[in-house]
Amino acid sequence: MENKKTIRSKFVLLVVLIVLSSCLYLYARIFHKAFDSGIALTMPVALRILSRSATSLLGMIVSATLIAVVSLAFQTITENRVLTPSMLGFDSVFLATQSVLVFFASNIPLMGKLFANPYYNFFITTAIMLLVSVLMYSIMLRKNKNNIAFLLLFGLILSSIVQSLTNYIEVLLDPQQFQQLKAVTTVSITNMNEQIIYIAAPAMVLLTFLFVKRSREFDVMQLGESNAKSLGVPYTSRVNETLILIALAMAITTALIGPVTFLGLLGVNIARELFKTYRHSILFFGSILVSILCLVLGQGIVELLRYATPVTVLIDLVGGSYLIFLILKERKL
Repeated sequence: MENKKTIRSKFVLLVVLIVLSSCLYLYARIFHKAFDSGIALTMPVALRILSRSATSLLGMIVSATLIAVVSLAFQTITENRVLTPSMLGFDSVFLATQSVLVFFASNIPLMGKLFANPYYNFFITTAIMLLVSVLMYSIMLRKNKNNIAFLLLFGLILSSIVQSLTNYIEVLLDPQQFQQLKAVTTVSITNMNEQIIYIAAPAMVLLTFLFVKRSREFDVMQLGESNAKSLGVPYTSRVNETLILIALAMAITTALIGPVTFLGLLGVNIARELFKTYRHSILFFGSILVSILCLVLGQGIVELLRYATPVTVLIDLVGGSYLIFLILKERKL
């Protein structure tokens, strides 16, 4: 394992790169767009754009942090480097919840109010995702057995069923309702739900603290269930608690910026290669910094290219290619 000085220098390098990427993003949002379109940039306009850009930057940091910590924890409890929490079908549950709210909004006034209010909408979506997760865990992980493989299979099946239900509801919607649904579910970095960022940020700090606090237990859990139990870790209860925290974090990130499937895979595995350690106390922060760098730098490049393509497409392209590389690498081993 590398010495502390080398690890510290890599952390400093990542922080510097994140600061430079943030400056690139802010430059692209404030100055490049104005110069490119020939608009005179006055101080009030620049400050207004800076305020919105700073909020978007905070949203990217919150989302990247949550995706990084849950992806690392999920890979540890599944003992697999190529899996992500998105495989449990959380994104599909989010889409289905919004579809149901829109479908009943015109006939039930209460549903309309819940859908229109971003805070009520966020809390309802989060609660439903947690409820679905708890039901999944209680069914698939019962009798003190760590049936993670069955849980993943169940998540894939659930995702397909819920997606079919969502498609059926979309067919029943009138054009105005369909537009409302797409406005809510087509969430991205440039169209994030800014009103819930100040709820998501404290939740991110709390969830990150809870994951990092259990770093030593994760170090032991990656040795396998039998070894972890023999070393005194309550493996089954820790897995169940971790999956619930993962569900909560995924609900927040999906509602905030939408699905970013391969960001966690990319951030965690680059951090593993960069720091060459098994210690989760280092890997958590390394994965967070790498994920933030990927998201902010990617968005800055997209802004400079005038939205030629969403940053999620770039991340999924790079992450998907890296996933294929990891699969081929594991096969050779």
